Amino acid sequence: MLAKTAATIRFYGWVIVAVSFVSLTVAFGVRLSFTVFFVALIDEFGWLRADTAFIFSVSMIVFAATSILAGMALDRWGVRLTFGLGALLMALGLLLSSRVQAYWQLLLAYGVIASLGITILGLGPQASVIARWFRQRRGLAIGIAFSGTGIGVLLIIPAVEYLTSVYGWRAAYLALGVLSLIMAPLIVFLMRLNPSDLGLEADGITQEAGARPAPQASQNWTMRRVARSPAFWLLLVAAVGAIGPVRMLTVHQLAIIEAAGVSRSFAALVIGASGAVTALAFIFLGALSDRIDRRLVYFLGALSLLAAIAILSGIRGPQHVLWMGLFAFFLGLGEGSRSSLVTAVASDLFPGDALGAVNGTVGAAFGLGAAFFPWFAGFLFDVQGKYTLGFVAAGATVLVSAFALALAPRFQKIDG
Repeated sequence: MLAKTAATIRFYGWVIVAVSFVSLTVAFGVRLSFTVFFVALIDEFGWLRADTAFIFSVSMIVFAATSILAGMALDRWGVRLTFGLGALLMALGLLLSSRVQAYWQLLLAYGVIASLGITILGLGPQASVIARWFRQRRGLAIGIAFSGTGIGVLLIIPAVEYLTSVYGWRAAYLALGVLSLIMAPLIVFLMRLNPSDLGLEADGITQEAGARPAPQASQNWTMRRVARSPAFWLLLVAAVGAIGPVRMLTVHQLAIIEAAGVSRSFAALVIGASGAVTALAFIFLGALSDRIDRRLVYFLGALSLLAAIAILSGIRGPQHVLWMGLFAFFLGLGEGSRSSLVTAVASDLFPGDALGAVNGTVGAAFGLGAAFFPWFAGFLFDVQGKYTLGFVAAGATVLVSAFALALAPRFQKIDG
């Protein structure tokens, strides 16, 4: 028993999880630090909030349009080539972003090029790789890797705010580009797509001569069969509502808190604190979802996200420090239940050779929601001068997402 436990701990799958963690820390630190650039760009260029938020929305449109292709590339060309290219594209886009002089240039550099790299390194492809390495601890493994998104918020957003306030937003983009370049060799040298590449099975079982292979999934779902399943379409509905409301908050939260009379640096610390909670929530909720129904864990996260929306809508001044702490807690807990659990459910329902394409499509649905809600909230603010309707729409969408995910496995059984 002790030998088996030691072998599990030494399992190379945990190296895969570690590299995925680092990749997501950088990629999502880049993506979610846009809340800092959002305010800095408005200050320098005087753009409308809807127009500035549209830069982030374009990045999400690119994400939605190319996530399926990223998953297919992963299935076809492997993880080192695919993810290595993603890191280089992200670095190129960020370096170009540091040199832009016009709105359209930032749309191209950040909105398209950098975002294409982030998409390739995104949640769906990462979950597809990890799901190949883990079955029994799939929720925990994906949760640990996805906690990198929270660490990215914790470390990178305050760092970007500091660089922006001291050296300017161009220097911050330059630093992020260099960081992305440094990450690329780590991916190329350490990542592997399948345990069989190292003579292993999922969960760390060694292939030995005459050994009985580990049990395989009962079905090998092809993308054609997946597309005919009602469960798959319910998953996509859940995915649209999983990330969209969260990204509305992550883009506009610094501006909302600053408008309440709180300093920009303190607001960045509040946002960073939410990232720390997110990291812990990904791990804890992922492990919990291996023990109880993942849909129940997701619903608990939905309640937390609703609480965050309600608290942010009620912040009126710097005296609400306690409420800002609660906002950071509930936002982190809510985000830690979103992407990892939806992709874990997708991996549970549709195992097989098309898993990269499946989670790539789920990632595209993430992107659609994330593209719409930040722009929509900015548009409503420009028209009405407040975020009230945006908050209401986000809350309703969170509930729709939770119920769609709850129904999906039932329809998969009917289809299967």
